[in-house]
Amino acid sequence: MGRLLSAAVLPRFALLAALAACLAPPAAEAQLLGQVFVEVTRRSTGEPVLDLSPDDFEVLENGRPAGILSAALDTDPMKIAVLIDNGDRLMETNALNPLRDGLDAFLDTLAPGHEIALVTIARSVQQRVDFTTDRAELKDGVGLLFPDRGAGARLLDGVRETWDRRFEDDDAFPVMVLVLTDGTEASGNYNDNRYADLLNPLIANGVTIHAVMLATRGGVRAQQRLPQYALNLVENTGGSIETFVAPTGYESVLPRLAERMNEHYGVVSKRYRLVFERPDPPGMRLSVSVTGSDLAFGLYMDRRPQR
Repeated sequence: MGRLLSAAVLPRFALLAALAACLAPPAAEAQLLGQVFVEVTRRSTGEPVLDLSPDDFEVLENGRPAGILSAALDTDPMKIAVLIDNGDRLMETNALNPLRDGLDAFLDTLAPGHEIALVTIARSVQQRVDFTTDRAELKDGVGLLFPDRGAGARLLDGVRETWDRRFEDDDAFPVMVLVLTDGTEASGNYNDNRYADLLNPLIANGVTIHAVMLATRGGVRAQQRLPQYALNLVENTGGSIETFVAPTGYESVLPRLAERMNEHYGVVSKRYRLVFERPDPPGMRLSVSVTGSDLAFGLYMDRRPQR
């Protein structure tokens, strides 16, 4: 069940944000660690406060102290898998060159330091370039992209295989970018249970999924499986989706997405990531306080963009 976030100012120059949640008890063997992200600013100026230490924070669960193991600015880079629909629809719309140009512009616009991988999802899921910060290597991979004649896109299989095989559970900032057409979804059969098995780990591990889509058949709301799955993945992981009707849209939409990702990373990197030991048994109400004057702050449960 979802978590409810609220905040209030307390006397004695302490600030408190209380998080009420209905939580399932963790498995007995699970390590009782929690994390929360805290953004602290000067109330008078709005400027971020970037010099706090663990001693400046206090975490309570149901009123019981939770030992803070670390409190540091959340500057881990993003790890971004770009899943590319290179299926038959790409050939039908003569969109290969605009796609390549758009991906190059995405790589030029995204700030350096983030790991990126390229994966194609037509006919089969294939890693084209493994995670790297080398933009030249990534651009070489973009130049080797070609449509797969007669192939549909395996969107759900691509997301599942990429998450299972290319990411690690402890990756700090996992992101997927789906570069799609409104062609055929060619994944295996996904009933409700199998789809939930795909989606729930993505939500639990803080994955953000963005999508851009060449949509010439009625847009993302059309009654087609691939657009509907893309929309559902985005809505459940806090990402964004943008559609366009002309192939040249890749050239503007992809760098625009990179700009939004840069902006969001700039916001997230000014928040503190608090890792703490949860009491046994864990509580259902979490409160975080920050000691100091002229402070305002907010709590976030993950790194996803806020809607």
